[in-house]
Amino acid sequence: MNQMLKRSMLAAVCSSALFLTACGSGDDDWNIWTSNTKSYAVDDDVSALAAKHEILTYEMQSVASKEINATTLVFIPKGAAPADGWPVVVWAHGTTGAADKCAPSNNVLDGPEKDLVKALLAKGYAVVAPDYEGLGNTSVPHPYLNLTSAATSILSAVKAANEQYGNLSKKWSVIGWSQGGHAALAASQFQKALLGYNFKGAVAIAPASYLADTLDEDLSTAQTKAAAALTAGDSAAFTQAVGIAATAYTYAAIVSSGIKAETPSFQYVQSFLPAKVPIAEQAETLCSPELGLKFGADIQQYMNMDYSKFFTYKALQPNFLSDPDIKNYLKDNTPGTVKLDKPVVIYQGTADTTVPVGITKDLDANMTALGTDVRLEELGGETHSTAFANNINALVGEINTLMTAN
Repeated sequence: MNQMLKRSMLAAVCSSALFLTACGSGDDDWNIWTSNTKSYAVDDDVSALAAKHEILTYEMQSVASKEINATTLVFIPKGAAPADGWPVVVWAHGTTGAADKCAPSNNVLDGPEKDLVKALLAKGYAVVAPDYEGLGNTSVPHPYLNLTSAATSILSAVKAANEQYGNLSKKWSVIGWSQGGHAALAASQFQKALLGYNFKGAVAIAPASYLADTLDEDLSTAQTKAAAALTAGDSAAFTQAVGIAATAYTYAAIVSSGIKAETPSFQYVQSFLPAKVPIAEQAETLCSPELGLKFGADIQQYMNMDYSKFFTYKALQPNFLSDPDIKNYLKDNTPGTVKLDKPVVIYQGTADTTVPVGITKDLDANMTALGTDVRLEELGGETHSTAFANNINALVGEINTLMTAN
């Protein structure tokens, strides 16, 4: 998607029924969008803190410039709201997959996400957690890692929640992990579309960026770890290397599904070898852990106990990064390429094999060079998952600092 089209789509957001009031129409009679809510089941730990835990359905602008239904989880603290309403923190979730069944609203809240929601509620923040475009909507594909779609998903959810509930503030921030870190940076880039709202900043945990370089480094890491494991006779380490490679191919498949969501003429064979296309296409029907298992099983079947064959396994087209559809999608959807006018804090594990620390250091350096107020916190020994799971209190502290700053 070129930059002119991106700008036109964000302008379309401001001209849609959902955003007429937010973007300055000044006439509530014309704000004709509709929404509905239903309860979202949570356990006693969450219900003890949340007066409301609901799935809100609303409208947003799709990458195809159509009004579509979208969904977000909304959690509102118990007790009396402040005079200007509960301040809002958006939780931007990590990769779950491109299939509708992978939407957070279709699954149980648990693990680190649950811990984060609880901690934010306890601090007096309402939590808005969008599914993203196409997740939670069976008739619309999910444009995975599409910068404009991610931003629109978040801004639309904030606006819809504020309109639906009478006790939310227009002060808000965003925190996201992995895909959600990418989405948090996207929302920061386009937050001015929400006129009249007070955006305070973003926290991004291991954000997806520089996707081509990330894929290359992940596959190289898998090969390096596999070679060391074979030399040492370490079967557990070799299994880890297979998992790293399978995860990389899984992300490549989901990215391919995202390109297809924006450009329906795109074919998986542009990125994957014909023999691997049937696996890659399952990105549209399987969640990411299931798809990872499919690629892992395919690698194991190819090796057939001859572990040296790991180094000759191929799934991707040799020059797929030169394909115009792929090259342009990856380039156009890189976050942090313009100066952001609100603070950004990035948490990154040094042992991350999904979003390598070097990639995030490049992102930090480039954002700094553009003049963005960005701070990178490198977490020694933390992986892609533990950088989030082991640092909930610190992350909530970062949000609190952003939200209470003048």
